[in-house]
Amino acid sequence: MYNPNARRGPPRPIAFLYKVEFPDERPCKIHLPTKWKDLLDLAETELKLKRPVKQILNESGTPYTSIESIPPHASLYISCATPYAEEPIYKSRLPLKSVSNHFLNLPTVKQPKPKPKRDDAVQHQVLAASPQTVQENMRDALLTLFASMTPEQKAALPASDKLTKLANDTGYYSLEHSLLSQFIGPSSVIFHTEIGKLVNTWIIDHLKGLKPQDCKFIIAGPSKSGKSTLLMSSVMMFYQKLQIAGEASNYLIFPLNWSLYTIFLDDISKLYTIFVTLTMESLKSTKLNLIPIIAPLQQWFLSLITVLAFSQLPPIVIHYPGISTDSIINVGLKIHKAWNSKSGLEDFLISIARLPIMIAHAFGLKNCVYVFDHFDACGYMIEPIDRFRESEYALSLSNVICDALSNAIYFVASLDDTEFFANFTLQDYRQLSTERLINLKSEEEIMIAQPPVTINMDLCRGCPAYCATFQRLCQMIRNTNEKTAVKNQFSKMKSIVDASRKTLLRQEVFRFCTLLAQEYAEDVLTPEVLNGLEDRAEYDIRIR
Repeated sequence: MYNPNARRGPPRPIAFLYKVEFPDERPCKIHLPTKWKDLLDLAETELKLKRPVKQILNESGTPYTSIESIPPHASLYISCATPYAEEPIYKSRLPLKSVSNHFLNLPTVKQPKPKPKRDDAVQHQVLAASPQTVQENMRDALLTLFASMTPEQKAALPASDKLTKLANDTGYYSLEHSLLSQFIGPSSVIFHTEIGKLVNTWIIDHLKGLKPQDCKFIIAGPSKSGKSTLLMSSVMMFYQKLQIAGEASNYLIFPLNWSLYTIFLDDISKLYTIFVTLTMESLKSTKLNLIPIIAPLQQWFLSLITVLAFSQLPPIVIHYPGISTDSIINVGLKIHKAWNSKSGLEDFLISIARLPIMIAHAFGLKNCVYVFDHFDACGYMIEPIDRFRESEYALSLSNVICDALSNAIYFVASLDDTEFFANFTLQDYRQLSTERLINLKSEEEIMIAQPPVTINMDLCRGCPAYCATFQRLCQMIRNTNEKTAVKNQFSKMKSIVDASRKTLLRQEVFRFCTLLAQEYAEDVLTPEVLNGLEDRAEYDIRIR
């Protein structure tokens, strides 16, 4: 080991030691010894290294090999890593004989025999790529086979009743799912309540004795008064009547919520895609025997506006039994011709609006049932675009839709009644209104101390959503006043649960008052009262 206290000669040059892994740490100042091994030992001692020193590098990473090569005041980077030994370069192209001794002769692995390809491999690949589950695919396959049978064949099956019930339940579920996917559904305050039962009873009375072709309804009423609830309930009751009469497979039900697609109304190709997609989904749930050809048929209709030449029907559609390919081709030709005509804006919009009707007739259905929510959202003027630059004038989309509705069954609900009747041009309809629909009498009143306001059931005007909200608010007020965590009202301690309930109650009451004031309660809920309610952070509310 190097002994720093040994007898020394003339002063040695100074150097600075660094750890190569931590170059930013403070260096150790040393006097260079005369021997290389003494320098290695000194570096290990001064830097308190756990392993012996293997390399001494300069600032550029070049290793030093002797004491004489180190200049005065040099920065030495100490490394404990073994120097990398480079492989020798063999100039001969032939491998050395000694190299072959390092390889082991491994035993050969017996390769498995390749399995023969299944005959139904393509079908399994299609199932794997399907967005549906295996159970749903099995159900669709079973229902497709059952729907393709004749009445005599169905009656001869031992499980005919169960399969019939499965087909009816699947059709009901598919319609309900398509309505909910368009946000046409019951309000959460009405669903599974006594008011919801009253709404269903009221709808049954208004549909009683009507033929399918006589069901042309519009649903009006105040904003957020339960029009979508009434729309869905009416359509579901209508479908149940069709199922009881055995006519459910003869009517194509086409649901659409216009408020979901307002940003696409100026894009004609996107509007066409929406109609094709929704029509094919409705056709799939209506004609269960057509499930295998729905996907290729949808792609064919979408290609009519993307491919310049008119393409033929897919082979699976051409050879599918029980359908008229000529009728389908005629529908496609009409759409393709209008799309490729420079003056065909009106014809193409009419084809879009009448697409569900044309598809229904092409597949032998009796009629189409349009289900539109927030119809006034389609009051849009479509200008001629570059593709239809020779069209002379802009067209009103709502007028084109109304022309298509005149030849079909429809259930149409409004968003704002004023805008709705400005865009809905038909006259032969039956109007359903959410006002005075519910005939409920309640002795309960919601009393707010400051500002003094009294809200009762009469202000709801019989609207299902308003009445259900009033009952819900009464229950919330009772829970807030009775189920308090801190019973003593003079206590300085406040419960987080109580504060949260009061905050939620304030929001719901103010929202309900604002909704009533917008419609017909201006004399009770004046602007001064609403401003006073908005300014208060907490309400003193009681039920009388």
